[in-house]
Amino acid sequence: MRFLLILTCSFLPTILSGQESTDDRWKRSGSPETYVHHIELRDARGQVISGTGETNQIPNMEATCAPCHDVQRASGGLHGGKGPDGPAGEPWFLVDSRSGTRWPFHSRLWPGLATVEELDLDQESLRKKQGPFDAGGHHSISGQASDCLICHLQGSYDFQQRSQFIKDGKSDLAPFVAAGLFDSAGLRSESRFDNQNRVVLDLHADAGPQACLHCHKVTPAEESAENPRWTHAGDVHLAAGMSCVDCHRAGLDHHVVRGKDGEIHPSGVSVEALSCRGCHLPQGDPVMLSAPRPEHRGLPPFHLEAMTCTACHSGATQGEEGLSVWTSRAHDLGIAKQGRKAGDPPGIFSGILLKDDQNRWAPHYQAWPEGWIQTSGENQEAEVIPPGDLRTPLRRTLRVRGDLLEKIASTDEDPARAERSLSAFLGQMKSPSALVTSGHAWERSPGDQLKPISSDLAGPVQWKLGHPVRPAAMSLGSNGCTDCHAPETPWPVLVSQPAPMIPMSAAGTISQTQHIDPESLDTFDSSLWNFWEWVFPTRDLAKVYFTATGALVLLASLRWFLKAMEGNRP
Repeated sequence: MRFLLILTCSFLPTILSGQESTDDRWKRSGSPETYVHHIELRDARGQVISGTGETNQIPNMEATCAPCHDVQRASGGLHGGKGPDGPAGEPWFLVDSRSGTRWPFHSRLWPGLATVEELDLDQESLRKKQGPFDAGGHHSISGQASDCLICHLQGSYDFQQRSQFIKDGKSDLAPFVAAGLFDSAGLRSESRFDNQNRVVLDLHADAGPQACLHCHKVTPAEESAENPRWTHAGDVHLAAGMSCVDCHRAGLDHHVVRGKDGEIHPSGVSVEALSCRGCHLPQGDPVMLSAPRPEHRGLPPFHLEAMTCTACHSGATQGEEGLSVWTSRAHDLGIAKQGRKAGDPPGIFSGILLKDDQNRWAPHYQAWPEGWIQTSGENQEAEVIPPGDLRTPLRRTLRVRGDLLEKIASTDEDPARAERSLSAFLGQMKSPSALVTSGHAWERSPGDQLKPISSDLAGPVQWKLGHPVRPAAMSLGSNGCTDCHAPETPWPVLVSQPAPMIPMSAAGTISQTQHIDPESLDTFDSSLWNFWEWVFPTRDLAKVYFTATGALVLLASLRWFLKAMEGNRP
């Protein structure tokens, strides 16, 4: 068994990275060393683009890479929209200010998400909004071609320029502008071409963490004076000099390993050693990359069975669970803009403790849909109303031509204006409809107010949190059991607390949107948790008591034994 584990740890990187086509058409250096690319740029017809003279040719990524690489195979994988859906990941969000919609969606069939078809999103709008944070591929959400450079060009990729060109409808040219091969006017940078019409690109299989963080950055939305962002510790693996792809590996097919427990890779290769447990707690002696093997002294083993590694080693620090965060894809991180506010939609909350697909407690991100639904009727399920279908009704009823919430905002003189306006709007809808916000659907009630009703479409969506990973000295439990089990320890955050889109003043509404008592949830044994809260602070005292009692019993027994021995003497 030990021999097999050593073989797995030794050859897994080669197996995954070596899924190259054996077809002799493709060029291969045969060496793991970086190959400096001296290549010709080609247009969609495969014609070489000259470095001098006038030309209207637009470079094409697929045609440029195709002479040496199997671009058809490389355009799939996790980022390209192919492969199994697996456990839920971060969704995309449709944020539409004119209708107040902030709805999570994805092309993958993850729980609680709307589909592209349900939101009536066309390819052009997807490309402009989601395109900047989509690497592209034949099945990608944006529909744009693969951008090999955003992941593989090291150090000199201008993400801001790429984003702007995609939003301007020039997604084919965007990666070449970002790489400095064309200027901001879309003209060829002749100084980058040699006399053989070739350019030099420093391409790597691993271009470093920054290539991944373009699209996978997460940062606190709320600036804390006591704990500002610049004081936050980064991921322990990156601090140790590792790169994202040391764990999240892939072969030519780009089926990136997600690093989750129980993951089944599309290639059929075992990737257990690339998860937290497989790397640090393998069933045997060897570990990946000399990873430290934790001892977990004093930790009852059932914790490792009931919880993920990230429950203690990742996510929000204690006391900051449930705070809102910004993510690259939901909040356009990496793109310069003015007026960023902590409350910018969508609201995403961090450190929510939930059961994962392996039935273990794990920290999650959580978000709540907001928008409009057509409520269920006879033999009819509730459906999301696409923002495009709301344009005309909102304009006719509320005169909305810009931001809905700004248009109907309440004032000190008229605090119920927003609620009254939306109630009136619902009254003009042709079919029964409701507003979804703060975990409820709200329908019109007498007196131009809104009342909450239950709806499955109003429930939260969540996905597992993996980074940043903290070292043992900063993990939960590093100070002992009372990190979690003490009367003053905050209760685990089992559900986030979204604020309603507008102030709700209808009868019974306030109680619907107040703090949710975790003890009322059936997902956690509150009685056992409360018991441990009082037991653990007295554990040290109990140790002294039982040790002293044991010593007294031992002395009494010894005294009795000695007396018994004296009585037996002749």
